[in-house]
Amino acid sequence: MRSSEKFKCALATMAMLGVTLLGTAAASAGEPPKELVAWLGKERTVDVSALDDHIPRGGKLTLVYDDGDDVVRVCTRSVVAQRQAWREDLAQPCNVALAFKRGVRYCTYEEVKAGNAEVLATCHRLRNSAVAMHPALTKGALELHDTTVFLLVGPKGEPAGLAISIDAPSRLTHEGVIHTTQ
Repeated sequence: MRSSEKFKCALATMAMLGVTLLGTAAASAGEPPKELVAWLGKERTVDVSALDDHIPRGGKLTLVYDDGDDVVRVCTRSVVAQRQAWREDLAQPCNVALAFKRGVRYCTYEEVKAGNAEVLATCHRLRNSAVAMHPALTKGALELHDTTVFLLVGPKGEPAGLAISIDAPSRLTHEGVIHTTQ
């Protein structure tokens, strides 16, 4: 076999291997949990936030499923109307990864605001226990927050936005819950 034929044969083999690997990757790509699908890919506006330095009122966010890591990423976008800039982990779009925690039902905004840990433990939610949202009081340190995102439903069971709890929802530290509109 001449060297040009060997080269063509090697290219063909590499191309076939590439197609095989792509097919394997596509076949193994995960699907988002069915309970989560209606909340993915929709940009939401933060309409209630007592914690503008954590999650600013008026800010935009979108939940995106990352099938490679099997997590949901919070993709943020700044707009002129928001109260403050996104900070730390949320300042980098799609930087915060949340794990899906399957419950037996969806929560309402009123249930999240009430903060009953037993009720909230039954709800579908997303969670990350170490999200940096602003610097700590100690110079050069970051304050990490336990962040839970509840998938909300309206009175007729339709998707109705998100409620974000910073730190333990049963304690409702930091003055309550952040809410987004659909």
